[in-house]
This record gives sequence, C-alpha cells and structure tokens, in this order.
Amino acid sequence: MATGFASVLSEGQPAQLDLGEEVVRCRVVGFTGPEVVLELGGEVPEEALGPGSVTFLVIETAGRLHALKAQLRHGAAEKEMVVKLLDSFGQRRLFSRAPVVVPAHLRPAGDANDPWTTFTRDISAGGLRVARQSTYREAGEHEVVLGLVKAGREIRARARLVRATDTDVSLSFTELAPEDRLLLAQLTFAYHRRGAVR
Repeated sequence: MATGFASVLSEGQPAQLDLGEEVVRCRVVGFTGPEVVLELGGEVPEEALGPGSVTFLVIETAGRLHALKAQLRHGAAEKEMVVKLLDSFGQRRLFSRAPVVVPAHLRPAGDANDPWTTFTRDISAGGLRVARQSTYREAGEHEVVLGLVKAGREIRARARLVRATDTDVSLSFTELAPEDRLLLAQLTFAYHRRGAVR
C-alpha cells in the first residue's frame, strides 16, 4: 500500500483489474474520493460484479506496484467501470482535475468591493487554480463565482487559499452546493473521457 506523499492516481494512467483468473487492462478516467472511473480495454465478466465480489486495481507509480482491493460496478458509459477502493493508499487529491478554462470572479470573503475577474487553469470538484491577475487581492478565503457558459449556469462557492504564486492562485472549496460539486466532477470526467483510451 502506498504511504508516500506523491499522488498514486492520475487521470489517463494505465491500470489493470485483477479478477483472479483474468486481467483486464484499463485506464483511469477520473476519481472522486474512493471511487475511480476506469475505461476498459476488455470485457469484465458479470460474476465479477456480484454482491460481495472483490477484485484488485493494479497500478504502478514511481516504480512501485500497488494492488488495491476494490468492488466493481458499471459506469455511465458502455466501456466504463467504477471501482470503489476498499484500501487506503496515501492519495493526496480526493477529486480528479482537468485543464478546463472557465471565467471566474473572485473577491476576498466579506469584501464589498467588486470581484476581480480571471479564468481557471484547472478545476475539480474540490477546488480550482486560476490565473493571477494584477487586480488580485490576497485573502485567506474568497467568494468564487464560476461561469459555466455551455451549461448556462453559474456556480457560487467559498474557497480557502492554498497557494499563490506570481502566475497562479490555487484554492480549495470550503462551501459548495452538492449539485455543483457533482457538476464539476462530471465536467472533469467528461474532459478525461475524450482522451482516456486511444
């Protein structure tokens, strides 16, 4: 089991499902906490999906092989499976992120001044990284409004500052409606589905 600081899972990462008698090659599409969406390179027998059935997700990271105990279920797309990991493994990120660009408005929490406008460099159901603009005002927590133009929606949230550099500001959501978190997770999965298995 991984206990190091590096993240074990990453989007697009090759993996295998060890079903005992069979091995199915796959690729990580994305993850949300202990659930990992995989795009399959082969067929999974129905008996591997039964109640109480356990399989292993086998991944390689930094020269180490990890076999993580998991339960399988069908995913949203035809060639997808969702594995619920039953082992903990030192994963830092809880949510998949994707380099999706959307307009963002931020202002320090409780500040009555106009928000500063920027764009996301990447986004996840757990937070975002935005381009740092000259109008950026540093604060421990920000009010965030994301414009999802294609979905015709705005997402309103609060987020705490994780890191600020000369070019980027990284934030972690502290308040986000469950339906908005789900929408952001779907957005990142959709991005990675387009290039998961080639």
